[in-house]
Amino acid sequence: MTRRPENTEPWPLATGEPACIAHRGASAHAPENTLSAFRTAAELGAEMWEIDVQLTADGVPVITHDANLKRIAGIDRAIADLRFERLRDLAPDIPTLGETLDLAASLDQALYIELKAEGAGRIAWNHLLANGFDRAVLGSFSMDEVRSLADAGCPFPLSTLVPLGADPFSRAAETRADIIHLCWERGGGERPQDQVDAALLQRAKDEGLDVVLWHEERKPVLEALMELPVLGICTNQPELMRGFDRFAGLATEIVCHRGANHFAPENTLAAARLSFDQGARYVEIDVHMSADGEIVVIHDATLDRTTTGAGPVSAHNLAELKSLSAGAWFSPFYAAETIPTLGEMIALARSRDARLYIENKTVDAKALVDFVRSEDFLADCFFWSEDPALQEGMRREAPDANIKAAAGRYQNVTEMENHLAPQLAEIHYPDYARLGPRYLEKGIIPMMQYFGEDPAVFDRIVVMAPPMINLDRADLLAAALRRRICDDR
Repeated sequence: MTRRPENTEPWPLATGEPACIAHRGASAHAPENTLSAFRTAAELGAEMWEIDVQLTADGVPVITHDANLKRIAGIDRAIADLRFERLRDLAPDIPTLGETLDLAASLDQALYIELKAEGAGRIAWNHLLANGFDRAVLGSFSMDEVRSLADAGCPFPLSTLVPLGADPFSRAAETRADIIHLCWERGGGERPQDQVDAALLQRAKDEGLDVVLWHEERKPVLEALMELPVLGICTNQPELMRGFDRFAGLATEIVCHRGANHFAPENTLAAARLSFDQGARYVEIDVHMSADGEIVVIHDATLDRTTTGAGPVSAHNLAELKSLSAGAWFSPFYAAETIPTLGEMIALARSRDARLYIENKTVDAKALVDFVRSEDFLADCFFWSEDPALQEGMRREAPDANIKAAAGRYQNVTEMENHLAPQLAEIHYPDYARLGPRYLEKGIIPMMQYFGEDPAVFDRIVVMAPPMINLDRADLLAAALRRRICDDR
């Protein structure tokens, strides 16, 4: 940046590609502008959080987009009219800037601070200095706010947010900003990236300006934007920018156990969708049958743990099961999630060109494989059951099905082959180095299982590079892969 070189800190990231800026945190997966959304963003691979700063009546900088509490708390009160203690009573999830700075420092995250309230810039600047936090950018749609910071010699990079239809270069000239942030997601139809053409980028370079782009959640658009020479891109879904597709040559197929169950309620469409957006090849799901013969996705035989219902799954028809929340137990954010049918899960997987690992808990073996065959999905999934009768029944009813066996249940490979002729063998992490090569030699795919959260173990898994891995925390494997890339550099 060259517009104020005597004063300005550099852009606080050096990723070698556009930075992933989590828009209001990972706001697709947790309530926007909350500590939960910020922590989730970091876990999903973001390097920076976009946060919005409002001021309370007593001048406390708080992180929330709207000036009024109506949308996020259902209370028609202006934040500027409330003292902080009262605001905290009414909306306890709204964090202060100080709390957000502490979390960002602990998670090694930079901040892209959008100033919403008049005068918020000087207060935010003072908070950054007082906390010794230098990995920040300050920006606003308000040209007066940005210009006042430039005139006062603010040492942090300054960004002018540019609405659709406005001239970014005249706004930069009027504000003395270092960055033009193009908020043009609603322009350009299905190809908004075409608005950021070579002429615009060259002029920005000639004028000593850098570019940040709007929040984007359309995968093809994001992929095009990530090829541009820009500082960063905002997104509600960091996993779309930092998923497994970013690791060239990755040979391991990811299987997410009950979906992305760390971030979303297990065995729901939300958990499966997030897994696929992370780049998982498979999602593991559990199936039972309803009272009226529908195959539904839920782990337990009873409803009590993961839904608002009670009693056996098999005692309720599909309409009754669909009336329950399958996400409220996990977070109010997911209260609208319902128990999916197997058909819905298959449709989601097919829409993402992905696959399923179906664990049969209680469904009649013939009924299950017949249903999957009727969906023309037999080649795109594999089966397993803890119940030996169901496991053997699925193999008997579908000789052409992909069956997984558990290596720990057999004395050797030959015994497993003679019993089930499986296509996959699941091997627990501690046994993988010893057993994995034996199954691979026999043409059986060894799938490592690791449901832990130890970063050191994930570092070792990256080196081992199993053909498949079944895990709870795909995000931790992605983080280990990023560490490996940084070490190689």
